[in-house]
Amino acid sequence: MTRIFKALATGFLLLGLAPAALAADWNVDREQSKIEFEYLRAGEPTKGIFAKFSGYGTFDPANPSAARMSLSIDTTSIDLYDTMASAFATSAEWFDSKNHPRVEYQLTGLEPLGDDVYRATGTLSLRGESKPITADINLVVDPASAKAKGRLEVVRADYLLGVGPSAAFVEIGPNVIVSFDLLARPLK
Repeated sequence: MTRIFKALATGFLLLGLAPAALAADWNVDREQSKIEFEYLRAGEPTKGIFAKFSGYGTFDPANPSAARMSLSIDTTSIDLYDTMASAFATSAEWFDSKNHPRVEYQLTGLEPLGDDVYRATGTLSLRGESKPITADINLVVDPASAKAKGRLEVVRADYLLGVGPSAAFVEIGPNVIVSFDLLARPLK
């Protein structure tokens, strides 16, 4: 870990930047970001996106374990590229958007793994269930932007997604792979 911090410090010096120059509060740029997911429906890979989300956070390269981020996803913005399927996904048996209009993610820290890769630790809250979740992400930060890209696996049963009678008629795989490509800008 010492090697990583020395490399960061050397890089900052070469760029003429002090680490404090990159410590900042950030706001996710939704227009330049995307949250996608993939799951199995009747054994076939199927994709979807969330069109509406917002997020903000703090990151100091000198102290990645203190990084924090809040990401809020509007469950009614789910798009499965099929109008009926998208509407069904917001029903009580799936996201239950009427009672749970948001999926919330809270980052509680980052662990540097090297080469701009970090292990992100946080909590995912969905349908009233909150569970710890970790994912390895690629994070590149400069004075004008922070770019985070990664994937995480969500076990549907952990969040009661796909409960009820429709489960007997719609064959959905047990896991959902969520991919994110987020661009954040410093708050001014």
